[in-house]
Amino acid sequence: MKVISAISVIAALSGSAACGPSVSDHDNRIFSLPASVKLSAVDLSSAYAADAGAADGRYRGRVIEISGVIRGLRPDATAVNMAGAEVGPVVEASIHDDVAAQVLKGVADGQRLTLKCFCEGLDQHVRLKSCVAPDPVR
Repeated sequence: MKVISAISVIAALSGSAACGPSVSDHDNRIFSLPASVKLSAVDLSSAYAADAGAADGRYRGRVIEISGVIRGLRPDATAVNMAGAEVGPVVEASIHDDVAAQVLKGVADGQRLTLKCFCEGLDQHVRLKSCVAPDPVR
């Protein structure tokens, strides 16, 4: 009985650690939370290329302000890809539904864009969610 209980506890703990913090594409907390770090899409991509585990420790689940050059808009106008490092993953930013039309109005490939997002981590691309325009400087 004790062996089964211990195994159950270990399985539950390892399962929750593997999942880590997850954020929906439309998390309204993004409107009130400040960015904990500001960096470029190239720097974020480089960090994940160098050591994904360390990058997750620094960025995953946190609000970040990211700036980068657009390298593709999703046809449904809900996300943009930002150029990453030469040997790093692309940074994909999903825009919050409530502000997608406003944020992406007039945006085109090659243009520089700054967003405030939750970092979801690496899954083929570095995934950013619930992205909005950053807070104005006060």
